[in-house]
Amino acid sequence: MVVEPFPMEDRRMDDLPYLMRGRKAVSTESSVLISSSKFLNDGRIRDWITSENLRRNGRDYPMTYGIPALISAVREVQDQERIEELFNEARRGWPELDKWLNERYMSTLTKDDVKSCAPDSVGGIFYNYLTSQGLEIDIVTRFEPKTSFEYFFLRGVQTHDFMHILGGIGFDYLGETVPAFMKFGNLFKHFCPELAGALNIQNTLLTMPTFTRTLLHYPECWPAMWEMAARGQHIGETSDPLFLPRYEDYLDLTPAQARIKFGIRNVVETDSTELSDIWSEGAQSAQRDAVKLAAE
Repeated sequence: MVVEPFPMEDRRMDDLPYLMRGRKAVSTESSVLISSSKFLNDGRIRDWITSENLRRNGRDYPMTYGIPALISAVREVQDQERIEELFNEARRGWPELDKWLNERYMSTLTKDDVKSCAPDSVGGIFYNYLTSQGLEIDIVTRFEPKTSFEYFFLRGVQTHDFMHILGGIGFDYLGETVPAFMKFGNLFKHFCPELAGALNIQNTLLTMPTFTRTLLHYPECWPAMWEMAARGQHIGETSDPLFLPRYEDYLDLTPAQARIKFGIRNVVETDSTELSDIWSEGAQSAQRDAVKLAAE
């Protein structure tokens, strides 16, 4: 089928290709791009979606570089008051959630705190990751959360690395797929769709473009990435609420013991290190080598 680029108003309906029928012209006096979608209206989000879906991975542009700007844009676009209402509705019939939101526990864990953990424990695996990558624990500046939504976000940042360990996946680039889909599955299981959707918007904008990028440029990684997404989703939707536990109090447990403790189910240990090096065009191994060289 050939779609001809003529204005639809200049053509009879019978002449229009079937897939182009039903289009209605909408007039506006706006001098800038405007849509019924508040996400499409935000130039920062439009730029993120376009770039992240279509670009290749390059060492000139760190994978995390655009994330702070995206987070800021999403927070400005989302209806904060409505999200708070949804949290209040959820906590009324959920004592554990109500207590969790009232306490607003924030971790003060440091790298030194996990230095003495056994190598095969959650804390030991976490410490090895931090030291091998030359990282500190806080990747987002700590702040005093004023709302349930802010607390949920900040606490999620603090527990993200534990989702890698307990989800049976490494800390490589493709490994991010598993905890991302654990979050999708888990939040839609334990919250109403509107709240689960609101809490997954940032997760969606960060995760979904990587699938398009993979298929366009790194198709050899696609089957594994799709498999990890399915596994993460299954873990999330069959597990207890992943956001409630104080994982920091049980870092001496092995991952297997911790999964039993926290009700994390259907985990399949996966190693995507080699594929991540293909996907990152060598950036994964280059980063590892750079950290080793700096430590020598």
